[in-house]
Amino acid sequence: MAEPVAQVRARRRSEVEGVLVAVTYRPSGGPTGVVARLHDGTAELDLVWLGRRHIPGITPGRRLVAEGMVYSGRQRPTIFNPAYRLLREDTP
Repeated sequence: MAEPVAQVRARRRSEVEGVLVAVTYRPSGGPTGVVARLHDGTAELDLVWLGRRHIPGITPGRRLVAEGMVYSGRQRPTIFNPAYRLLREDTP
């Protein structure tokens, strides 16, 4: 069961659900990766997939469920290499 992003805590495994409000790709000059900002109405959290340049379905506006270990990020809590499940576009 997904928990509100505002309630996730560092060093604890969590499952969150929300909408991707931004997706960025780290340049090839540094460590490559895809960074997606997830918003659930309570707060925002970063999802980071290291070593990837593109992930099909990971686009702004997409709703998904993500799960993994939460770390304290510089700006927001972060889950690295999360397991995720894309939700149907019409899922509330």
